[in-house]
Amino acid sequence: MKRLSLLLISLFACLVVQAEESGRMDLSGLWRFQLDPMGFGKTPGSELYLSKLTETITLPGSMDEGGKGIQNIVAHVDRLSRKFEYCGQAWYQREVVIPEDWKGKEVILSLERCHWETAVFVDGEPVATDERLSTPNRFILTKQLTPGLHTLTLCVDNRLKYPMDQWTHGTTEYTQTNWNGVAGRMELIAKPSCYIEKLDIYPDTETGKVKVSFAFHTAGNPVKGTLTLHIREKGGKGVCRAVVPVALSGASTIEHELALGKDMKLWDEFSPALYDLTATLDTEAGEDLRSSVFGMRHVEQGRHHVRLNGRDIHLRGVLDCCVFPITGYPATDVKEWKRIMGTVKDYGMNHIRFHSWCPPEAAFDAADELGLYLQVELPMWIKDVGRYPARRDFFEKEMYAILDEYGNHPSFILYCNGNENEGDFAVLEDLVKKGQAYDPRHLYSASTARTHVKADQYYASHVAANVGDKNRRWITVYEGKPSTDWDLCEESAIDVPVIAHETGQRCMYPNFEEMKKYTGVLEPRNFKVFQDRLARNGMLHQDDEFFRATGAHTVLQYKEVNEALLRTSTSGGFQLLGLSDFPGQGSAFVGILDAFWESKGLVTPEKFRESCAPVVLLARLPKRIYTNNETFTVKLGVYQFGPEAIRKGQLAWQLEGEAGDIVGSGKISHKEIPFSTVDSLGVVNIPLDKVTAAGKYTLKARIAGGVCNEWDIWVYPAVKQPASEGYTYVRQWEKAKELLLKGENVLLVPDSCAGRKAHFASHFWNPIMFNWKPMIVGTCIDHQHPAFRDFPTSYYADWQWWDILNYATAVDLTDMRTLTPVIQSIDTYEVNRKLGISFEANVAGGKLFVLCVDPEKDMEKRPAMQQLLTSVRNYVASDRFAPSVSLQPYELDALFDYSKIHRAETQSGEAIRQLLNQ
Repeated sequence: MKRLSLLLISLFACLVVQAEESGRMDLSGLWRFQLDPMGFGKTPGSELYLSKLTETITLPGSMDEGGKGIQNIVAHVDRLSRKFEYCGQAWYQREVVIPEDWKGKEVILSLERCHWETAVFVDGEPVATDERLSTPNRFILTKQLTPGLHTLTLCVDNRLKYPMDQWTHGTTEYTQTNWNGVAGRMELIAKPSCYIEKLDIYPDTETGKVKVSFAFHTAGNPVKGTLTLHIREKGGKGVCRAVVPVALSGASTIEHELALGKDMKLWDEFSPALYDLTATLDTEAGEDLRSSVFGMRHVEQGRHHVRLNGRDIHLRGVLDCCVFPITGYPATDVKEWKRIMGTVKDYGMNHIRFHSWCPPEAAFDAADELGLYLQVELPMWIKDVGRYPARRDFFEKEMYAILDEYGNHPSFILYCNGNENEGDFAVLEDLVKKGQAYDPRHLYSASTARTHVKADQYYASHVAANVGDKNRRWITVYEGKPSTDWDLCEESAIDVPVIAHETGQRCMYPNFEEMKKYTGVLEPRNFKVFQDRLARNGMLHQDDEFFRATGAHTVLQYKEVNEALLRTSTSGGFQLLGLSDFPGQGSAFVGILDAFWESKGLVTPEKFRESCAPVVLLARLPKRIYTNNETFTVKLGVYQFGPEAIRKGQLAWQLEGEAGDIVGSGKISHKEIPFSTVDSLGVVNIPLDKVTAAGKYTLKARIAGGVCNEWDIWVYPAVKQPASEGYTYVRQWEKAKELLLKGENVLLVPDSCAGRKAHFASHFWNPIMFNWKPMIVGTCIDHQHPAFRDFPTSYYADWQWWDILNYATAVDLTDMRTLTPVIQSIDTYEVNRKLGISFEANVAGGKLFVLCVDPEKDMEKRPAMQQLLTSVRNYVASDRFAPSVSLQPYELDALFDYSKIHRAETQSGEAIRQLLNQ
């Protein structure tokens, strides 16, 4: 006991020394703790703030990190699983020693981020309650925390205070989790009785001046003094200084203007120049210092683009949906945000949309330094806007708090009320108008998607018209097409800059190796469920093949999705969903990065930047598939949103085969290309008569500065080979069975079979939430199989498979355990059936090759399908036709039982109806 007392005395002495040195007392460390699941801790007779709490926990942190709450053993398939869950009041308590020299000072308790309502008690007395999801909680405790020893108690309640949709990323269980605790900085701050309460910086890039607006806390007493303002380049030399006499009383505010001089530097994505403003207030109450980083930038609404510093910018964006798999709550340190945002920039992006949440200060700091444009949102995603006045008041307070807390950051250029809201849009527009009047340093929008209102200064949506309009025009691209000779210029030309909302969303198969990374509060039990089902169906050995094939296909799709918006000169930008995975709402593996913002090994940043960067070469291809009696005609262009004009020069191009053979090459001279431009550079015509063998050919283009891009086409012989002999081609299983019983080689291209309609593009978002056809996540191809000798292919579905797969059927081969399809549709990771478009087997003394495609419809327009049939026929007729698996005829009967063949209807589930506000 004596040792414990000495330890406490030493601890208190350290706190006093720390507080005396800095005017700040760090409250991180060990706190007492107690759960309050029944919520009785504030009621008479059960007051926990009068008790000494019985457990301990470390703060900052969450209950999950402390192993507190209800141990969870459930394996959710639609999200990651928390090891511990809890929803309700939780209590945190410790002693603090206030030093003598804090006497007469204002004492402020600052908690950077709590979730959600926080109540404060001092020495057993209630003091204050606050509710914030987006900004720090700050409580003035001057009267309570006098010099000496005090007991500080917090009650954090993570229950939803107002009716909210389950998806909102500010509160949802599906991404950051509905955690309970305190994250980030937690401290007591001692200020003079007169101090700077608020500091807002308004840059004027035309005059090179900044207007600084101050609000002061004066404790109600008239005060005179001086305000010294000093601006430096961040980490560098001084720029200007001013001393301003002040006479303060009551709720005082003043403004002052400073000139940065002729060497003023602008802030943007290419040159994120920052300044430090330090304000020192000297009064008889003492000295108070406040500082803020800012950038000289001006954002405004242009015709089709957001304009920054007088020039159009194009937003190449990603979504941040508050996914933090280790902690379950947002990072509050600049280092981690620099890692995330540095990765975003590495992949050619310049913009992040914080989907229905607002990040902590560290995210803004990192974006300021790296040069990223941020869209910040309220934690709002609701279908009944305007229904609850108290909720509406909360959102208004939250908006003002966000603007006050983060408004000086140059990276904060866009504000939005939230995601895909429904209800009374007059309420949302009223919020926007109030925000515009309160802080004009940002552009405002009432809601992403759903409804465009007059007050919008930009509009992020998937359609240009409002929901309910008959002629809705899609401005979001979800999947690419074989032809790239199109754009969305007409659709994107509305009355404000339009940003394509949540583009992409093509999902892939999970990478089970990722499971090792989950060392924190969340476990990937959904991965384990998927893995176990794959193993039960005999395909665990194919898991990496499925991941690689679907991942490569997603990379291919995102190249086309991105370039489609870059070709669109009226596009204000796009927001890709996503660059990283989204582990909630049905487990959406849509990213080329995993949920940790780390590479999956599918594409390098350098390769990705060929089609997503400030300067990108573009090609308008009329199609991807050619015969060698045609001429390949392509229109080359450029997306130019780089830092400066590109000097006149030449574009070099060549069409190259996989073996390095050059089909054609040349150069096109181009004039100077101004920035903020989408323009054509010239037309190339390449006769293909030199191509003698079927194969893939790549058009490569390059201009000065190392800017390059490439696009693949496939060329097949126009003159078809004569029909091979030594096999029989049939369309009906019964006929095939007769021939197999005679020991013949049979190519069966069934006119009908019991299976799923295949599709080139992988599933949208994820197949657990969106129960939509075709319920596959990609295609795995045995590309080294001899059946493809005359139809060169990779292990995934590239563009030559477009019409083949869209005219194909995948049959269920799960019960045929030894069989691996030659062409395999990859089933949803929730179900994991073995689905084959093509397979081969020894059957009843004969040899069978099955290809479930349509060999007749529009065949004159489908040279790839013709070439695949030629290649398969040549294989089946050759001595290379040697299946390694044997099947009995009865095992195949069910696949071609006409009485059971019917179209299976799929319906959207309850989750998707909620998401689509149906």
